[in-house]
Amino acid sequence: MRWTIWRRREPRRRPLAAPSDARIARAEVAIAGLPELTREVFFMHRFEDLSYERIARRLDIDVKEVEGHIAATLIALRRALKDLD
Repeated sequence: MRWTIWRRREPRRRPLAAPSDARIARAEVAIAGLPELTREVFFMHRFEDLSYERIARRLDIDVKEVEGHIAATLIALRRALKDLD
């Protein structure tokens, strides 16, 4: 009996559409309207790629508070971009 080695194929990826200027502008306005600490937590997580635990240690806050700030940011972004989808 022959053994066949199955290789995983890379999933086909659809090319991403470039975000429109209106989406970017609305996202920027939504983020700018957030409290300073919420913005800071969001940027640390998304752009500095820090874990919730590292953010909590760096800002001397609870991990649950970090989760709340991220959730608040995502909710604000969804609301701001809701009618553009």
